[in-house]
Formats: sequence, C-alpha cells, structure tokens
Amino acid sequence: MRQGTVSVLVGCHSVIHSMLVIIAWKHLYGKFPSWWEFGCIFLHDLGHWGKDYLDDIEQKRQHWKLGADIAEKLFGEKGFNLVAGHDGYSGYPESKLLKPDKYSFLIAPRLWLLSNLFAEPKIRTNNFSRWEHLKRFQEEVRKSIESGQFRSSHDIREEQEAWNEKDTITD
Repeated sequence: MRQGTVSVLVGCHSVIHSMLVIIAWKHLYGKFPSWWEFGCIFLHDLGHWGKDYLDDIEQKRQHWKLGADIAEKLFGEKGFNLVAGHDGYSGYPESKLLKPDKYSFLIAPRLWLLSNLFAEPKIRTNNFSRWEHLKRFQEEVRKSIESGQFRSSHDIREEQEAWNEKDTITD
C-alpha cells in the first residue's frame, strides 16, 4: 500500500486530522465551519491517496487537486477554491482552510502524532527518540504560526530531517 493511502486511512492525513482542522478553525475564526466547509475539510487531503508523497515532492505538491475537483462537483467554485487554497503549491490564492490546516498540527495530541510515526515509517526521526522528534516538530510548527507564516508541516518535516541528519553526522 502506498504511503499516501496509509496516511489517509490511519496516518497524518486521516479523519482525525480533519477533526483537528475543524477544532483549529473554531479556535482561529471563533465559529465552526459551515456545512459545505465541513465537507471541504474532509476532502482537502484525499489527493494523498495512492501517492508516495514522502518520496516524491511533486506528488505532495499535487495532493490538493483530487479534493478540490470533488469539492467543485459538490459545492461549486467556492468548494474548489477553499480546498485548492489550503496548499501554497497549488498556485491558487490562500483560502480560509490554509491556517487551520497548519494549526491542526500544533494542537494535535502527541499520542496521535506518535501513532503516525508507526503508521508511516518513512517519517524518520534519525538519532532522536520519537517523542523528542515530535516535541521539536511541534515547536517548529508553533514558531511558524507565531511568525504568521503558517508554513507547510511537510516543509517543516523535511527541514527537521535535514537537521536530524546533520546532527547524526556531527555526533
């Protein structure tokens, strides 16, 4: 089974992630999403299905497309734009979904994040314990949010792996 399929079924892009995005939305915007926005939240990461998104950055950069296309069929242009705009790589303007999507990893319970490291073994921790890896990841997510950047968690993870490799080499 491909990485993205596992991720959508039981990993970091699963229904649990979508529920965390809804909680983040409420926190950031002071209200829950509308019914069609709820639908888009549950669709936004479906494009990871069948992809090896951790090994191929182009597959990661295209993950928004499937959910956006389905959202357009269900909710029209507003659905497409909401889903497409959650990903900076899409080329579409940033949507209201981008910030809650990124914020969800800050509020995510570490036990759930830990389970993702087992479900998605390609997420490497190198010489750090899994717990230390998660603490460092959430700290970088927090810094990104506090700076107003709301950077992609995938980009943060990639940088973290590079730091881990550097730390392993210098040890």
